[in-house]
Amino acid sequence: MKYAFVSGSTKGIGKAIGVKLLKEGYFVLFNYSNSEEASNALRKELNVDFQGRFEILKADLSDVLKIKEVGNQISEILPQIDLLVFNTGLTDRSLYGEIEIENWMKVFNANLNVPFFLMQELKEKMTNGSNIVFIGSMLGNIPHSVSIAYGVSKSAIHSLVQNMVKFLSKDQIRINAIAPGFVDTDWQKDKPDWLRDKIKGKIALNRFAEENEVAELCWHITNNQYLTGQIIQMDGGYCSA
Repeated sequence: MKYAFVSGSTKGIGKAIGVKLLKEGYFVLFNYSNSEEASNALRKELNVDFQGRFEILKADLSDVLKIKEVGNQISEILPQIDLLVFNTGLTDRSLYGEIEIENWMKVFNANLNVPFFLMQELKEKMTNGSNIVFIGSMLGNIPHSVSIAYGVSKSAIHSLVQNMVKFLSKDQIRINAIAPGFVDTDWQKDKPDWLRDKIKGKIALNRFAEENEVAELCWHITNNQYLTGQIIQMDGGYCSA
């Protein structure tokens, strides 16, 4: 059996990836930080078909002081790691002149810093031929006015993935990132119809991506033995003009 850890995975893209991995035979360690309701609902849902093949870990992956603790918790549950998926993402929509250092750092800690140092902690658990997949963002490639902290941190993720190739390839570990455009998660479903329609008008396929479509791409990356150091933008043909 293969073993995977997926961060931020009791709902949205992370949940879709975790469920896909379960269906493909993995043991999956899901993760959340504060939504007990989502965690309980996921456990109830998965127990129907996958009892004994998953665990759900409560851990705040935005706290740099808990990296070793979280690494130890993961290591105690998983005998080995064949796949790490870093999906946790925070944003801060404060205007440029109003961003506070504490909020800026929390976004960077959750999106970039904690995943990097958690990779260090879990390196010895990773098998030869294993994979790391980051969920970046189209907004890490295309400047956006809504959240500068989010966009810059996602851009840094893309750079991290490319830089890590040299360090991981000697152990046959591949690392890649998916940079989704607009995906129909709760974040997007809360937008008013007029705004959703405006966004769709900039997408060639005229719709938002489905969470399971991102999960399918993650599965493809995991299985394609010649993919490493790649940032795959999945945006449906988005044009910001």
